[in-house]
Parts: sequence; C-alpha cells; structure tokens
Amino acid sequence: MADVHTGEAVVEGNARSFPNDSVKKTFMQSIYLKHGVTSQDVDTSLYWYGHNLNKYMDVYNKTIEILENRIAEAEKAGGKSDRAPMRVSLDGDSVDIWQGASTRRNSPFLPSEYLTFHYSTDKNWERGDRYTVSVKPIGTHSPVSINIAVEYNDGTTEYVSASENGEGMKRLVLVLDSAKVASNVYGSIHYSPRGDEVSYLDSISVVRTRGRNDNVRARAGQKMIHHR
Repeated sequence: MADVHTGEAVVEGNARSFPNDSVKKTFMQSIYLKHGVTSQDVDTSLYWYGHNLNKYMDVYNKTIEILENRIAEAEKAGGKSDRAPMRVSLDGDSVDIWQGASTRRNSPFLPSEYLTFHYSTDKNWERGDRYTVSVKPIGTHSPVSINIAVEYNDGTTEYVSASENGEGMKRLVLVLDSAKVASNVYGSIHYSPRGDEVSYLDSISVVRTRGRNDNVRARAGQKMIHHR
C-alpha cells in the first residue's frame, strides 16, 4: 500500500508523463507485479478490509509509518518533501480536506476501482466534527458505494456506508462522538464500470464541518465496533 500511494502521487504530479489510462495502468501494474499481486487481488483485499475495519486500520497505520520513514530518509539524504502523505492540518469551520483529483474518469484500465482517504488527528480536530463525502456520478451504470469510519482512542470504531444507483450528487455523513477522542477518520469511494462505458465521478470532496448540539440524534444509524 505504501508503494501504491507513492505511485499514485507520481502519476498525479506528472500528468504529462502519464497522458492516458493505459500508461497509468502499465505503471501501476508494475508496482503490483513487484509484490506478486494483481489489481483484482488489491480490490478483493480492500473489499475484505471494508468488512474488517480493525484490520484495515492496522494496515493503514503501518502504511503511514512506512511513508513517513521514507520521507525522513529522503530528507536526510538531501531531498525535500512538500508535505507528508495522508496528513491534513486545515483550519476553519468548514473545509474540504480531499487531497486527490476532484474528477475521475472511470475505465477498466484504472489500477483500482477504489478511491481511499485517511486522516489522522491534528490540532484542528474537535470533538463532534462531521465528515461529508460527496461524489457526483455522470454516465454511470453501476452503484457508487461510499464508506466512512472513525477510530477512537478507547479502541472502538464507528462507521457508515451507502450504495446508490443513478446520477446526481451522492453524499454520506459521519458524525464524530462528542464524548470521545478520535484518532483517525478513513474510508473509500468505490465504483466498478461496466465494459467500455464512458463515465465519470465528479465533484469529489471530503468536507469537515464543526459539530452542533444534536450529536446523539445526528449519530443515529451509525454502527459501532468494539475492538477491546
């Protein structure tokens, strides 16, 4: 996963070197080949982790550790990093913290059917914050699935999920428990295109807003997992 995130950053930062989906797919497949897996293997694993959130967090925490160690080693060797991957520190009552491209063209040549995100606690987090994932499908023929989860310091995880067909803006909201301290918020957007369809996921965002006084009511329907 650390190599995949690095590869995705390379692709996003060098658009001229990756002018089409075929070139991007070849590049990402080389990363998978290095580890003896296929894109189907990765997607199947992500689907499994989506139903085993505690294991998913173990993997993501290890991924962050590997990436931060690589950045530290690069800086010692004379390199410079503009920012650490998957870290966010934005101030404001309502901010878009999505770090990827806001539009994605769906294609069977994409390295993965999943768009993932992960944010760790920083000075701008507050108890009861709300996270809204938005995506606008255009020309799609299959459901778009969204998952958001939060891990608390007491070892519990709370999550919401939704899967909807059709075009038009899709939104999913996760409300943090104002009585607990959150350590991580993470999730995914999944879309599986049919054949050679031409479709898009547009207006992708993850917006954090400050909580209100209806925390218990707002969290109704969210599911809880106790790890210890």
